[in-house]
Amino acid sequence: MWAKIAWRLFWRELGRGELWVIAFALFLAVISVVSLTGITEGVKAALSQRSAQFNAADKVLRSSQPFDTNLIDQAQQQGLKVAQQMQFDSMLFAVDTMQLATIKAVSSSYPLRGQLVLEAAEYVGGGAEVELSPGQVYLEARLFDLLKVSVGDDIELGMSRLKVGGVIVNEPDAPLSVFGGAPRVLMHLDDVAATQIVQPGSRIGYRYLFAGDNLSLAQFEQDITPGLTSHQRWQEMDRQSAIGSAVERAERFLLLAGLLGIILAACAAAVAANRYSQRHTQAVAVIKALGSTNTQIRLLYGSHLLLVVLFSMSIGILAGQLAITAAQWGIGLYLPDYRPVFSWRPLWLGGLTCVICAALFAARPMWRLSQTPAIEVLKQPAAQGKLDKLQLLLGAGAIWALMWLFSSEFVLSIGLFMLCAVFAGLLIGAATVLLKVAKPVAAGQSSARRLALANLRRRLWANSFQLITFSLAIFLALLLYFLRAELIEQWQRQIPAGAPNQFLVNITATQQSTLNNFAAENQLTLGQYFPVVRGRLTSINDEQLLQEASKEDRSEQRVGVGRELNLTWLADLPDNNQLLSGAWFSNDSRSEVSIEQEIAERLQVKLGDTLAFSIGGQAISAKVSSIRKVDWNSLQPNFYMILSADILAEFPATYINAFYLDSDRQLLLNQLARLLPTVSVISVDNIIKQVNDIIAQVSVALSFILLIICCAAVLVLVAQVQATLEQREQELAILRTLGARYPFLRNAMLLEFALLGAMAGLFATLLAETMLLIVQQRVFELPFSPHYTLWWLGPTLGVTLVTLMGWWQLRRLLQIPGAQLMRRVLQG
Repeated sequence: MWAKIAWRLFWRELGRGELWVIAFALFLAVISVVSLTGITEGVKAALSQRSAQFNAADKVLRSSQPFDTNLIDQAQQQGLKVAQQMQFDSMLFAVDTMQLATIKAVSSSYPLRGQLVLEAAEYVGGGAEVELSPGQVYLEARLFDLLKVSVGDDIELGMSRLKVGGVIVNEPDAPLSVFGGAPRVLMHLDDVAATQIVQPGSRIGYRYLFAGDNLSLAQFEQDITPGLTSHQRWQEMDRQSAIGSAVERAERFLLLAGLLGIILAACAAAVAANRYSQRHTQAVAVIKALGSTNTQIRLLYGSHLLLVVLFSMSIGILAGQLAITAAQWGIGLYLPDYRPVFSWRPLWLGGLTCVICAALFAARPMWRLSQTPAIEVLKQPAAQGKLDKLQLLLGAGAIWALMWLFSSEFVLSIGLFMLCAVFAGLLIGAATVLLKVAKPVAAGQSSARRLALANLRRRLWANSFQLITFSLAIFLALLLYFLRAELIEQWQRQIPAGAPNQFLVNITATQQSTLNNFAAENQLTLGQYFPVVRGRLTSINDEQLLQEASKEDRSEQRVGVGRELNLTWLADLPDNNQLLSGAWFSNDSRSEVSIEQEIAERLQVKLGDTLAFSIGGQAISAKVSSIRKVDWNSLQPNFYMILSADILAEFPATYINAFYLDSDRQLLLNQLARLLPTVSVISVDNIIKQVNDIIAQVSVALSFILLIICCAAVLVLVAQVQATLEQREQELAILRTLGARYPFLRNAMLLEFALLGAMAGLFATLLAETMLLIVQQRVFELPFSPHYTLWWLGPTLGVTLVTLMGWWQLRRLLQIPGAQLMRRVLQG
């Protein structure tokens, strides 16, 4: 019986629009979560695929031992593509010249990701593209001049003679380190044996390259990892490298944008649930008066809620998937090699969002509705905005749960949630004070201004909640706009036009004058000379460090860096370093060392600790006098350890310098190599290009997300105005009956929304500026600068948007004749 009644009432309320409010809110929550999650994952996949191109494969296994055919066979059996690569340094001979080079030998299937471009010419763009083939080698452009060879000439490598096939134009896994190495040579793997270079004890790097779908790769990694030897390890992107840091920063942008969208969607669901419960108190009282029990009421409204949840979930997931597909299409236009990846996570997360919002936002109002006494039918409806502490806690729990599910970052979710909670509390307090102060001004209703202020005070709690959601919506739009525009611009400014793109390594003190003269003759601007001494950190406070972690070791002994460090001494703190604690060296400093923050944390080093080093067989020690934060994205020489001059001045040192060189003047590098043959020239043009490409990708992704957030913000504003529609209709009916004219009511209504919008815009500006400060300095490690545009844009946007939304939805009420409006109120 109750099911039949519930079904009939369900269709009746759909016709009246009662359930559409909560259905719309749940739909908004679902589509926001599905689309934001899907687009975020899509962009992360694009970044991951782009980073895979830096490795020429999806997964790379590095080894210092010859290739294991069993691993290759197992990968192929699991449906993965496989390529092999060897890398070693060797001398090249061409007639009477020779040059040390880094040799990379690859199999025919190389590369698995990215594009290898070779040309039959001595310089880039000088000939037709050719394929990698056995019996030939392909040289980096500067090697042609260094070896004085042309395409078709023979060169000697080990015991074999190979023909020069052309120039390397693009190499997907070219070195991305400032200390990348010697000029590069590419050859076929089948030609290595004939060179007889690989002998017992040779330093050869072996790499297995794998490509395939994510599930197969994950299963393969899980299968073979337990059996890997100490000579084998999976290659991971260095998060401190320029490329790795750019990818990590991009992921932070997307994660933050998605989290803010979740908060907005949850607010929409809260607004709808609150309005729904308020509008049905009288209806439940009537049903109770007709003899219904609490259980029947719960079944009745529970069935309505279940049907709405199923409807909203289905439509929201479908619409969200369409948005994801559209975004992936857009990414595909921007990145032709992008491969869309289907994921179930946005879909199940959207469904779970719908269930959480319905349960935690609507469960409490439904429960309270079932307890409504029948006598309520004789009373006036409860005041809108009445605070229910338990429902507030349940709603807050729902918002945090959604943030945590979306981000999988417990600490980040807690921090952002607490910040929003503090903001909401301050906002309610400030709004209450402002409206209380406005009480004398609002006395009487003889003018539109007084009526607007009186309406604001009369709906204090409702207006406070509206103010929160209005402010949050405007804040999200402002924040994402400035994240996309100004923060990305600052990110780009870290690699400004004309930044040094050529690094010189292994400069001796006697070569500096020659290098200075060469730079002056060719109009090159050299940077600072950084002295470098190689040394190994051996102990901390007389505690010997392990140089390498092992699986068998279970001691609590600290593990050191595991390699020699580039040590230096500098009189002044480098520009891209920030002193966190301690003091920089003075003229009187003796036996002191400044250590980089991250390595200090990993080795648990504090100010005053004593570090011991081994340099050239000599043992030295130094006390930690300062801890620095280093900007690893600056593409400048950076150091983990900087020592006082008295320690290193007596050791033989080489120097590092850098300068900018236009792409059309690359032949100058060959002149420099002949002038200073022991100086290594390392180009970082490829790093700069890849970082700028990632920044451009993130900018496009944030444009998609900003569009979704703005649409969601407008829909939340619409839902909030709709929440007060019934009460405003009653007020207008009374005022029209008392003789209030259209211009008076219109001006009062516009002024009320304008005041709400101005306060919302001001509060949103304050929060946005605060959040930008935190995001710039703490999350993205960028310098903070005030956003003056924000202070006029926020209030202007608030007044314009809220006023337009309010007028658009309520203008039709003002156009209804007073008698007809009164009849609607009495019949409703």
